[in-house]
Amino acid sequence: MRISAALLPLLAITQTCLAFTVPSSPTLHNPSHGVTNQPKHLRQRGVIRFSNIVGSSSSTSLPVSAASTEVGAPGTADLPWSELGFEFRPTKSHLRMVHRDGKWEEAELVESPYLNIHIGATALHYGQSCFEGLKAFSHDDGSVYMFRPDENAKRINKSGERVMMPEIPVETFIKACNDVVKDNIAYVPPYGSGGALYLRPLLFGSGPRIGLQPSEEYTFIVMVMPVGDYYKGGLAKPVDGLIVDDYDRAAPKGVGAAKVAGNYAADLIPNMEAKKQGF
Repeated sequence: MRISAALLPLLAITQTCLAFTVPSSPTLHNPSHGVTNQPKHLRQRGVIRFSNIVGSSSSTSLPVSAASTEVGAPGTADLPWSELGFEFRPTKSHLRMVHRDGKWEEAELVESPYLNIHIGATALHYGQSCFEGLKAFSHDDGSVYMFRPDENAKRINKSGERVMMPEIPVETFIKACNDVVKDNIAYVPPYGSGGALYLRPLLFGSGPRIGLQPSEEYTFIVMVMPVGDYYKGGLAKPVDGLIVDDYDRAAPKGVGAAKVAGNYAADLIPNMEAKKQGF
């Protein structure tokens, strides 16, 4: 069957997005410049609206701390920007944050792409894990936008609640995404390349349990990588699709409505069988 490209993108109702301006010279960006009065619902989210960013009528941003205002420029990493696919590529860092004793500890930017995880972690044994996916885009004025991170924060919390993991405050989630994008700004594909910086926030049980029960420790990470279109050539033309009825991905009253890792394990066989058939 043929699926219209217009049906594939899942666009959020809200138009908010994270944005910050990247200076064209080494001078620091002062977040106090160009701030306009923002509506009450945005103030409640802990966001600030900037008047000097393209599309500011639908853009929101968290304040940038004085220690992290010298950002750099997008698209300066030595990569074949026009040849990006949707695949893993190493970048400078990922963000990591641990939940212990009922609270989230300070986040840190980590350059090693490896985790030291307990052999009894509930993510490994009982699938206590969920994730999100969102993108950051560079614009022709040097700014970088992230599409509706507040909605991703809400969804990861909904997924986490379903498998008994702690809530990540929306502001904490957005700040984590903001910080890791800034630290990896060189890997944001340049404007006009057709690429984006893909963010993969991941929350999982990292503490040991052998009996079936939730963990006492959780780890939240945000990894990033530059990507091209998920479908080669983009969505400008229809995409061939295959309906598979030999497998179930979700069941009534199950976890199909949550973005938990186990849902995707069920897709591996039908996905690879479809690829073998040319889909």
